[in-house]
Amino acid sequence: MLAAVLLLTGCVERRLYVRSEPAGADVYIDGEWIGRTRAETDDRGPLYTQFLFYGTREYTVRKPGYQTVSGRIELETPWYEYPPVDFFSEVLIPYPIVDEHEVSVQLEKAEPADVEGLYRRALNYRYASRPEERLEYDYMILRGPRAVVPKKK
Repeated sequence: MLAAVLLLTGCVERRLYVRSEPAGADVYIDGEWIGRTRAETDDRGPLYTQFLFYGTREYTVRKPGYQTVSGRIELETPWYEYPPVDFFSEVLIPYPIVDEHEVSVQLEKAEPADVEGLYRRALNYRYASRPEERLEYDYMILRGPRAVVPKKK
């Protein structure tokens, strides 16, 4: 009986691979950092994370000097993960099943920000608004949306 239990130890391994060009980008899945992408020549292979549940995942890939790329991937449930078949694939099949999904991202070079233009627009907004509007905004930021703003007499 013990030999039968040891021989019947299957499992399903779920992997989400992330590749980027260029390599070395930080990867976030559902807002959680999972690592940095690796070059194709890396001995460890591409970056991947394991997941438990299927469904929609949001990813973000960032690298300094490049535009951030975000998106969604739909991880569809394979046929062998629906009940009652999942019992056989998870427990009884004597070899592991690897379910692989992949995200590949091409990062574009970022253009330098127009700091002078941003500063000019901020000054124009500042001078175009009335002081009362700015005071009201300050009260809302500092004390929350239900703050009582003092009235000018």
